[in-house]
Amino acid sequence: MRSFAEAWPDAEIVQQVAARLPWFHLCTLLDKLRTQDERAWYLAKAVEHGWSQSALTMQIETRALERPGRAMTNFETSLPPLQSDFARES
Repeated sequence: MRSFAEAWPDAEIVQQVAARLPWFHLCTLLDKLRTQDERAWYLAKAVEHGWSQSALTMQIETRALERPGRAMTNFETSLPPLQSDFARES
């Protein structure tokens, strides 16, 4: 709980975003990430895409934060918008 309070000192963030994830997702963010910016990005993506804890862990371990937009794809032309965004980020 202490680590959680230190990682997210802003009560507004906790109530709005972090409250949408199960406790073990938050523990994963605390254990595997060191900066507030990294935690915020993965937290938002986990909520947005409904990642399971194992999917969240895999995204962190494969450094999803560093990957967006790097590979050239045809996702935008061959998939619906929501699916192309998710495919590009995965």
